[in-house]
Amino acid sequence: MKTRRQWLRGGFTLVEMLVVITIIAILAGLLLPGVMNSHRKALQLQCTNNLRQLCMFITQYATDNNVYPDGAKWTGTASIEDSPLARYCKDPKIYMCPGDADLKTALKRGITVRRTSYSYNSWFDRKTHNTSVELSRAVFFMEPFVATGGAMETSFQPTGAPRLTDRHNGGGLLAFGDGHAGFYTQDRFEKEKQTIFETTR
Repeated sequence: MKTRRQWLRGGFTLVEMLVVITIIAILAGLLLPGVMNSHRKALQLQCTNNLRQLCMFITQYATDNNVYPDGAKWTGTASIEDSPLARYCKDPKIYMCPGDADLKTALKRGITVRRTSYSYNSWFDRKTHNTSVELSRAVFFMEPFVATGGAMETSFQPTGAPRLTDRHNGGGLLAFGDGHAGFYTQDRFEKEKQTIFETTR
């Protein structure tokens, strides 16, 4: 019979170590997709919150000024700080989807190709606050697809709406005038585009 000291000296055999490594690899393979999916969902939730706040700021601006902002200037002419929403929106991060890695990199490098992840529906340009439209069905913002390192139009015409981003698990978000945001895959967005923008065409 082996003594306690002999057992301690024995250690693991190569086969035992391979078994342990295999089990760890299997567990990691099972857990990693779940962790990554949770992370993506968290980013989408934060992006949804950003859009809701921007919708609220747009509505507040329209209430105070009796007109909606000019789509060409809603992010400011020189910087976010001089945008029409600056008095309501104190945090520039609200203009950026946390999953927009390209914009994050550009801002860190001081590149000002674009300042936001979101595009504003220019149908509302300078329209009066009491414009007759069903806000729960009227898109205020969308997340357009932007090629890596590419520029982006900060506003769009509903009749020629750009392709939707795919950064949220194959799709992106649309934010409506009543503050709610909806997720659309790229395919669904293309198929339903006419209906989606029906109230602002």
